[in-house]
Amino acid sequence: MLRQNGIARRNLLKGAAAVAAGAALRRPLLTAAQDATPETEPEEVTFGSPAEGKINVEWWGYNGPGWVAGNIEMIGRFQQANPDINIVYRYFPYDILISKLQTGYNSGTVADMQQMFGTWVTDYASFGLLDPVPAAMAEGLTDRYYQAAYGAYELNGQFYGLPKENNLENGCMLTNPAILEAIGISEAPATWDELIANAVKATTWDDQGRITRAGFQFTDNDTITFLFLAMILQQGETYWADDGVHVNFQTDAARKAWQDETDLVVKHHVDDETSYTGDRFLWFFQGNAAMSVRGPWVIVDGQQEFPGLKFDYVNYPPYAGTEHHYAAESGWGDVVKASAAPEVKEAAWKFIDFMAQPDNARDWNLATYTLPALKSLENDPVILEQAPLLKAAFNVLPYGQWVGPVHNRDRFWQSIHDAFSAVCLGRMEADAALLQAEQEINLMIDESVGP
Repeated sequence: MLRQNGIARRNLLKGAAAVAAGAALRRPLLTAAQDATPETEPEEVTFGSPAEGKINVEWWGYNGPGWVAGNIEMIGRFQQANPDINIVYRYFPYDILISKLQTGYNSGTVADMQQMFGTWVTDYASFGLLDPVPAAMAEGLTDRYYQAAYGAYELNGQFYGLPKENNLENGCMLTNPAILEAIGISEAPATWDELIANAVKATTWDDQGRITRAGFQFTDNDTITFLFLAMILQQGETYWADDGVHVNFQTDAARKAWQDETDLVVKHHVDDETSYTGDRFLWFFQGNAAMSVRGPWVIVDGQQEFPGLKFDYVNYPPYAGTEHHYAAESGWGDVVKASAAPEVKEAAWKFIDFMAQPDNARDWNLATYTLPALKSLENDPVILEQAPLLKAAFNVLPYGQWVGPVHNRDRFWQSIHDAFSAVCLGRMEADAALLQAEQEINLMIDESVGP
């Protein structure tokens, strides 16, 4: 039923979230990070226990230290204001949470309420397993939240949870000022062509033609797809077919975006997948790249694990037009199981609504170093005071849209990645590879929903 996401961002959540472990939620995050000590992860931890005479709500979630700190703080605040409701909180490592959700829903043993990554929500909702958001909470939801954040929580006009974060992978990049200044670049590029020129100037190779310093890193699995989709959207076009179900990569905009993206490797040689191994952003933090396209979730890891490196997080220019239109997966949020007792569902939604109030949502975002899902927290001064490098991400947030019903996320992304690699390795022509990716994705969609 549920397909494992496996995205690279989630593999780093332990490090990024550790910044808030043991810290007060309003304490400066980047100072608290230095005190975090990694420990062996238990498969399950329980906070709280059932209480007689109260409405007990069991809640499952992810065990990132920042998530745990933020969630426990929310429980304390809520129970103080609502002494008749008791939250029993269990948290798990990421992979185990996925498995627990799958088996729990199949066996009827899942918790009353769960923190769920947005990409999973539509699948569970389509099987009738999730309780719809109460009408009073759902009213005005699309005005309160960013579309990219709530997109996956909506099915057939009904919402099945509230998002807590905005999952951004576009429009921003890490930069190494020392490298750029050493090659005579002191200002951010104003155009896409200028960005490429700077990247070419910053790239170096060894005698075998292998990159020793990347000018513009983008060839990880996630960024290849996210960048391609954004390049289409910024031309004012869509990657979805007219039926809104299948993809169409045969438009002029898609072909142009694909050619220009593969040319970054084939023609401009500013990055590749063969010169070095491991995560792209780690190579950047090791001082081996001038610019690297990553979401803001890597910032804390860089500051914590590589304290000697001075880096910035800035916007790169749009590929086309003047606005950073991009596609995004909906991130973490909270859902309620449809089969819970009525009084338990009412209590669970009351807790979810409590956490969605701006002051509480702000503190949760700070604890987890995530971007707000609420529009009212855009450019929030408290967030920017504690995490100033997020300003570049806030500049982009208004232009995001939900990526759409990709169904099997791993296969969707992998099809584009494999086609990209085939072009860069000289195994296929760009147009043929793009057509192959389209066909593979549409076959996967047909397997999921029918042609």
